[in-house]
Amino acid sequence: QQVAEIVYMSREDKPHLPDERARVEKAGGDVYVPARIGATSRVIYIDPHTGSQNGLAMSRSIGDWAAGKRGVIPNPIVDVIDIPTLISERLASVSLSCIPNDFDDMIMDACRPEDEFNSEIKEEDIRVFAVSATDGLMDYVTPEMVAETVAASLYAENGSHPLSACENLVSMAAAGWYHAKQGRYRDDIAISVSKIV
Repeated sequence: QQVAEIVYMSREDKPHLPDERARVEKAGGDVYVPARIGATSRVIYIDPHTGSQNGLAMSRSIGDWAAGKRGVIPNPIVDVIDIPTLISERLASVSLSCIPNDFDDMIMDACRPEDEFNSEIKEEDIRVFAVSATDGLMDYVTPEMVAETVAASLYAENGSHPLSACENLVSMAAAGWYHAKQGRYRDDIAISVSKIV
C-alpha cells in the first residue's frame, strides 16, 4: 500500500508574519490584522483605477502592481531540497521504523510481521513529486488530501489520471468557497504537479 508523506511545505506569505510585516511597513504599507480568529491579514492599498481601498491577503505576489508600491514583492522564498539526500534519509528512516516491537503501532505499510520481516525498501520504492497550489485551493483542501490524491494519480496502478486528480481537487476547493461565500466570491484556484522521481 502506498503512503504519501509530505516532507517539505513552504509557508504561506501572509502580511502578519513578523518579517513580512516589517518589510511592508518599511515600504510605507499598512498591514491590517483582524481581531477575529481565522480571518486573514491584509496589505492595504488604493486601487489606482477605482480609487477604492483594497486589501491583499498575501505579502508576496506576482502582478499586484498597486500593492507592490506598498511593500508586496514578487520575490519567492527559495529553498533547495537535494533529492538524493532526501531519498537516502527516507531509506534510513524506513529501515529504523521497520524494526517490529510491541509498542510500535506506527510501523510503515512496507514492513511485514516479524516472521516475514523484510526491511528491504529499495530506492525505487520511494517516489518524489512536487505540487504548487494557490491559497484558493489550500484554503479548502488539506495538504494531506492533496498529497494522497496526487500520489495515487501518479503512482497507483489503478489511480486516476493526474489531470482528473487535479480537477477533483479544484472542484473540492470550489465547493468549499461556494458554501462559505454562498456563491458570491471565489478566490483563484490553481494547482500544478511535477513528477520528479
